[in-house]
Amino acid sequence: MRYLAQIFQGLRVLLPTGSLLLAVSLSVVATPPDAHASIPNRVYRVDIRPKSGYTHITVKLQDQPNYTLTALPGNRLRLIMHGTGGALFKKYRRYSDANIGGLTFLRRGPDLLMTFQVAAGTGWRDLSLDGVTAITLDVGKPFNPGVPHPYIGGREKIWNGVEKLVRDFDPPLKTEIPFIPTDLQILRSILNDSDQQLFVAAEAALYKGRLSEAEEIFTQFAGRQTPIRPLALYRLGETLYKLQKYPQSLAVFREAERLWPAYLNFNPGVAFYYGDSIARSGDLAAGRMLLAHLIARLADKSYAPALLVRMADVLARQGHEQEALAVYRTVAQNYTDNKANQMARLRLADREFLSATPWNYRNLVDIYQDISQQAGDIAIREESHFKWVLLEAIHGMAPEALRHVVGFQKMFPHGVYATVCRTMREVLVAQVYRATEWAKDESGLVRFAEEQQDYLSGCIELPEFLPAVVHAYEETGRPIELIKLFSMLLDRQWASAGAPFMLEQIAEKADLLGDTVLAEKTLRSFVRKYPAHPQVRLIMERLAGMYYADGKYQEVKDTLLWLLNKGEHARKPESYYYLGRSLWNTKASAQAAKAMEVYLSSNGVSGGEASRLLPDAYYVAASAREALGDRKGALRLLESGIKLPANAQNEGLLYKAGELNLLDGKRQLARDYFERVAKSGKDPDWQKLAQQALTSLGIQGSSRSLQ
Repeated sequence: MRYLAQIFQGLRVLLPTGSLLLAVSLSVVATPPDAHASIPNRVYRVDIRPKSGYTHITVKLQDQPNYTLTALPGNRLRLIMHGTGGALFKKYRRYSDANIGGLTFLRRGPDLLMTFQVAAGTGWRDLSLDGVTAITLDVGKPFNPGVPHPYIGGREKIWNGVEKLVRDFDPPLKTEIPFIPTDLQILRSILNDSDQQLFVAAEAALYKGRLSEAEEIFTQFAGRQTPIRPLALYRLGETLYKLQKYPQSLAVFREAERLWPAYLNFNPGVAFYYGDSIARSGDLAAGRMLLAHLIARLADKSYAPALLVRMADVLARQGHEQEALAVYRTVAQNYTDNKANQMARLRLADREFLSATPWNYRNLVDIYQDISQQAGDIAIREESHFKWVLLEAIHGMAPEALRHVVGFQKMFPHGVYATVCRTMREVLVAQVYRATEWAKDESGLVRFAEEQQDYLSGCIELPEFLPAVVHAYEETGRPIELIKLFSMLLDRQWASAGAPFMLEQIAEKADLLGDTVLAEKTLRSFVRKYPAHPQVRLIMERLAGMYYADGKYQEVKDTLLWLLNKGEHARKPESYYYLGRSLWNTKASAQAAKAMEVYLSSNGVSGGEASRLLPDAYYVAASAREALGDRKGALRLLESGIKLPANAQNEGLLYKAGELNLLDGKRQLARDYFERVAKSGKDPDWQKLAQQALTSLGIQGSSRSLQ
């Protein structure tokens, strides 16, 4: 801890002056005495070869390198080779080509630094491989992704907001300062027994993270004009800080300090939250001053380095970037067994995040991955793991990036980055779908759709996606699973663009499986939700067909009556038949006649289903004409129906023609129709009726008898 103590001595000088003295105080921080005792690696050769459009740099080492590649202000790159020694290669200081120039080597503690200038508009890629004892870099304009789009195309949704997330996302800091509960003797002196228990319960809630409960109780105590009020205000300020209500916490802390300023010397944790609230509320100088006082007091504590990192954050927000970087680097290099080490390394890595490109980002991924694996603090582990995954999502290949995002969600299902991860996964799922050839892998597409069903918003925007999914399920013989998938998607607001298509498919597959209840329900939902949809007329016709099959004639009438309006035309000719039959059954003769005659005059009503429906259509149309008093029209329809080729179901038409001719006094013609039914008919019911009609004619004086 003596190195940190030296910093704190410098901080005491810093308090009344400014940030510049912080850099001076940091310069006196000694490197641990044994830092140079053992340097495990060594550089023995550097090769620089200009190529067409770029420069190829190879640094050869004794063993596999541990290094960091960092972009510096002023178009410079710095290669930091950790735990590495070697010559300073002074001959390269004057080297220059179209892409790089002025390579300088410098020893800094146990590390060897190679820094060089790069041309404006130049980018780089890292070609180093695991297991190879060399660092290989290409530097040139071909590797510059350009400022507007430093990410793989199609990932704009992921990139948008990244800068704010990486630079500005700053959740409440866990200081590692032990929680100090209030001494019970103090509480007994100012509170009765029940209030003592309540205050202790509030502190327990604060300690365990039940912040809303703690806020409610401390607010009650803070509202009382009693001796407990100053202490309650401090505890309320601490609670509000952890709830990220920084302006409110600052106001409460200031009132508490006015009433009991000495308490800040008793409880360093509360003092930190107060100082950080000041900084977060915009008064960076005052916040830094309070934090510096606190750090100086706690120089010998294990949690002091974490406070120093936090003060460096304040310095960075004040614009003192170099001083902040000095603090981060000092903590990162000298306190490897402390949580502050991961905090400082995270801050340093974040400064490289926005300059990462698809060619050089993997080195930064390794840093975040290493921090995540070493961190004992769950918040640091989650943050560093997320940033590693975020880099992959911005710059990596889609399948691999998607795998990383899914893995992160499983590890931190309820973390602070859950919403961002959803967007990342949606984008990557769509890219994986577009980049995969599914034509010969229907089972793979089914598996993909079911595994990613909550993240298909980008896929549903693609017009070919849902039809391809339907085809895949059909080819694999899984209609029930398709119904389940589409039913789930219909509950998602982001899937609304594909809802009409999915409703159609659910109804079709349900009808195929014999689930008419689901089919009807689905089609009714379509009609109700999408009355202006181009397909709604066809859906209504399909729904009416189901109603007709169930004998729901009134529902058929209500669903299809619009077909009789001027300018309307059915997509399915049999819809006129269903409407006409239903109108006839509900005793609407005029409309029934119109519907049936439209059906009979429709093109394409022969063969298949029509061959079964046509005889009955002529019968109903004729019956409707008869009911309207138009026997001639009815007879014309019957005669047309009787002449249908290969009409094996014409007994009803023949019998009806006999009846109408008999009513017109054409007894002989009527007898001929009845005899055709009685002699040649195949339906026993119509034969019986025809025989009865002939018998009636014989009783009335017919000279002919039935043979």
